[in-house]
Amino acid sequence: MSNVLDLDKSVYEICTEFPVIKGLMADNGFKEITEPGRLQTMGRFMTIPKGCAHKGVDLEELKNVFRAHGFVIKGDEDVADKNNLGSSVVAAAKATAAFVTGASEKDGADTAGTAEAPLAANDIPLAKTPEERKALIAQYLERLNDGEDIESVREDFARNFKDVSGGEISTAEQELIAGGVPMEKVLRLCDVHASLFEGHVSCVSTGAAEETPGHPIWTMRQENERIMSFINDRVKPDVRRVRTLTDTASADERSGIVALLKADIATFSEVFIHYKRKEELLFPHLERHDITGPSKVMWGKDDEVRNAVHGAEALLETAYGTYDSQLLSGVADYLDEAVEDAESMVSKEENVLIPLSLEHLSATQWTQIAAEENEFGHAFGVNPPAWHADPLELANDKLKEMEAVASGDYADNRSEEASHAATSPDGTIRLSTGELTLAQLEGIFATIPLDITFVDANDKTRYFSHGDTRAFPRPKSCLGRDVYDCHPPKSQEVVRRILTEFKSGKRDVSEFWFKAVGKFLYVRYFAVRDDAGNYLGALETTQDIGPIKALEGENRRGSDS
Repeated sequence: MSNVLDLDKSVYEICTEFPVIKGLMADNGFKEITEPGRLQTMGRFMTIPKGCAHKGVDLEELKNVFRAHGFVIKGDEDVADKNNLGSSVVAAAKATAAFVTGASEKDGADTAGTAEAPLAANDIPLAKTPEERKALIAQYLERLNDGEDIESVREDFARNFKDVSGGEISTAEQELIAGGVPMEKVLRLCDVHASLFEGHVSCVSTGAAEETPGHPIWTMRQENERIMSFINDRVKPDVRRVRTLTDTASADERSGIVALLKADIATFSEVFIHYKRKEELLFPHLERHDITGPSKVMWGKDDEVRNAVHGAEALLETAYGTYDSQLLSGVADYLDEAVEDAESMVSKEENVLIPLSLEHLSATQWTQIAAEENEFGHAFGVNPPAWHADPLELANDKLKEMEAVASGDYADNRSEEASHAATSPDGTIRLSTGELTLAQLEGIFATIPLDITFVDANDKTRYFSHGDTRAFPRPKSCLGRDVYDCHPPKSQEVVRRILTEFKSGKRDVSEFWFKAVGKFLYVRYFAVRDDAGNYLGALETTQDIGPIKALEGENRRGSDS
């Protein structure tokens, strides 16, 4: 349906898609939405439900206004067919439970009228096999998905499980997504999942390597400790100060609180460094072990923290010095949300991501991660020393790789054949308009004042330039990776649409420009085709055009004076 309003989207997104909504909101308690710049700033971070809560507008009444003008609110249909959501996952869970208890299809036919009732824990013995455990975990998550009270589900879980591994949680979430449960739904349930399993996650460790200063896991844990200290010692007390602020507070008192909030927001952004390293360095290696849950679910949860912090920042910036108690309360609401999500992410990393990573990643992979961490930076003053893996473990990894290559089971996307350029006998690479040595070619790509990334016809990242002008860091672990997984969940659909249109021939260029990392970035995607017009892949270029935009007059002789 083309008239469906998704209230989880930002006000800016909704008003861009349906311009009439801006007028309806202006007429129903949101007059400031028509002020210049408001929709483009606060609107990018504010949702309609949050705006209603902040302004004291009745959300249901506003929904009825939208409905009266022909719109459908996304989720209305869920009330009618709630029991159909993720039915394939439920069916799998019930089928396994029936197998465990010895129930037959005939037994199920006699109780068809109560088929949708949750399976009682007393009817299910302790799950023993991996398949039984997986099916029951999926069932518990689906019961939460259907809105059942978490305490009743937790009671059944505790009765049937002594502990659960991070891998089992990740697999269950992956199967929810594969079973048809929308990603947005899994993201909303993610915090509930963490609450359900809290205290029951068994951690897997490969030894003492991760406890050695400089190991990526040691660094991650150090940062997590400081993130929690920052939240508890600074953000929470400052938010409490905001909550006690009254309209009679002096200008100096308000200014003091605003200064604290701005400092908290600036420091909170260091969390994003921690998240970026995790997303760009850790997730690709897990994906090579077919573990995709963290990159699909955790990345989305990281973005929720980012959005909350950016929302608080935008609210302060657009106040234009008028910091009344209502506005500061809105900033506090955003920070409360950021705190809750950041605390939850620390728990997810410690209980799911870190055990998964220690269980599956090799010493060679940890070495590569450690070598590339400095390009992304570290947060909250953590300055890890250089770390080196055990040489025996590295040698063992090499032996395993050689055995896999010999047996034909080598699954690394960067094969020996792909890692060496095809050269002529004299060491030059012959092209249609000349020839270059490999060293010359490397030097040229590193010198071009553009970030260059090439994605092949199968949507795999095959090359990126590594010059000093890069706007964003790129780890080598992205090579051979599905390009969609190199982007946050909220951007994947845009990238998919561009590449689909490139492949179909609908377009050959797509471009964007925006301000980020202190630069004015111009990003362009080009379809790459051979002489016959066959699609070979896509080239992405990124350039800081700020200095170009600032040029004035003429400089015909190239002098600096």
